[in-house]
Amino acid sequence: MKRTITLITLVAALLIPSMGSAQRMPAKSSMRLSQFKAPATVPTRAEEEPIMETPEGTLYDNMYATSFAYGLGWGDIYIQDVDGGIGKVVEGTDGNLYIYNPISQGYIWFSILPWIKAEPAGDGKFVVKLPQLYIIDVGDPYYAYCMHYDEDEGMPVVEEEGEIEFTWEDGVLTQLGDKFIGLCDATADWFYMADQHIVYAPQTDEPIIMHDDEYYIQSYTMTYLSDPTDLTKTKDCIVDVIIDGEDIYIGNINNNNYDSFIKGTLKDGKATFPTRQYLGVDAYYNGHIYMLTGDAFVDTETYGTPVFNYDLNNEIVFTVDEDAHNIVAEWPASMITNVGPNTLSIISDYVAPGLVAFDEYPATPATPIFTDEDLSINSSAGWSVLHFTIPTVDTEGYKMNENKLYYNIILDDCVYIFEPETYIGLSSDMIDIPYKFEDNINFDIYMSNGRHTVYLYTTDFTTVGVQSIYTAGNEENRSEIALVTNPNPTGISELTQSAQVVGTRYFDLTGRELPTAPATGLYLQCTTYSDGTTATIKVVK
Repeated sequence: MKRTITLITLVAALLIPSMGSAQRMPAKSSMRLSQFKAPATVPTRAEEEPIMETPEGTLYDNMYATSFAYGLGWGDIYIQDVDGGIGKVVEGTDGNLYIYNPISQGYIWFSILPWIKAEPAGDGKFVVKLPQLYIIDVGDPYYAYCMHYDEDEGMPVVEEEGEIEFTWEDGVLTQLGDKFIGLCDATADWFYMADQHIVYAPQTDEPIIMHDDEYYIQSYTMTYLSDPTDLTKTKDCIVDVIIDGEDIYIGNINNNNYDSFIKGTLKDGKATFPTRQYLGVDAYYNGHIYMLTGDAFVDTETYGTPVFNYDLNNEIVFTVDEDAHNIVAEWPASMITNVGPNTLSIISDYVAPGLVAFDEYPATPATPIFTDEDLSINSSAGWSVLHFTIPTVDTEGYKMNENKLYYNIILDDCVYIFEPETYIGLSSDMIDIPYKFEDNINFDIYMSNGRHTVYLYTTDFTTVGVQSIYTAGNEENRSEIALVTNPNPTGISELTQSAQVVGTRYFDLTGRELPTAPATGLYLQCTTYSDGTTATIKVVK
């Protein structure tokens, strides 16, 4: 259950309307704190630094986090029972305990998440002494403060100083008492995010991982209802299916858990999948991801506009037609990928899903769509940005398996290597970029509305190209290279210098247009010139 309070009517916080249960997880890092309130002008003290690196000691990783949380969204705050967040604890070599990201597991703001320190207090107890510097966001410091609920205010209020006590026993971290850990600016002004009743426990569930060197994995097209106002409209995606005797597996139902499968049973022409199957950790949503099952209904009351909502149940049953190679679940049967198994925090939902075997064969992918207007050069800053489209059909116009589609960036006939030293969202070198891949840390590589955006931290090239790669049918086939010439490898083009600016538009990283340029934060600026050319740059203030 998630409920909201609009910022405009914050003083009426006791009147919290119910939002129902169809809560959908928002995109991470599409906002900055300074977009909601003026940033604090008080600088951090010289000796203060947030704890951003994992402290030295014994790490308890990927724990299962629960709490009761206040969170901040677009124009409102909400309260939520958090279920399935990612917790971490370090038993420090210095004798302290370090707690990972205790504030607002219900909404992930920062790409790199911080730690706070808890000092030993005897008898297995540890005390977090507050305030502590929590994080620095776009140059502004934000602090973890102790807070308590005030009946008159109808919400938590900040304490100038305070302590929050935890027990640490048998690998379980448990908060004692009812105090909140809240996020404030440097003037102790609350940012509407706070958690209480925090518990981090070991995660005992394990995902089902299947490999193509052990099983025959068949690609299927999964089609599902997409519009609650029109139950004839559908979307589709490619999933993986394994049939092994009476066992059936479906994989690739969550983009960031592509190698995880759910398991069902085949019997009497039916495929039955039980609910609450664990898919693994999704760092993008900072959550433990589960597949849930439920009966869909069109909810016209919760949000004021129609949405799919769900009555959760214990299983989803498909009818299997082996001759037609299809598997169909009838309305209202649905599958949901969700943060946690107990409360609806939806990532993706598949309403009345139907699976049909995908006829996969070696094919040559169509040429990427990439033109002169899709290249922007920022010579003074030393980086370039590319916008392009990777067609998901081959040269004959037939649909391809997006899960086996990749692309290369080519500078002057050399394939560009994305290295983690430059691209902090990567853990290793990348050359062949998967079609669906996004850098969820720094957004140097992302896709919005079918268009890919890639940042290159160089302008020293004469030509830049994009090439698609398709690996279906145990073959690798490459498209023609879409090639664009750098108008001036050493500086701003003369054409752009002589043209006049006729318009400027601003967008967040999800593609949503903003009315004005944010005073601080990360956004995209699209400039249109009198000669008809455009230039899009990523701005960090």
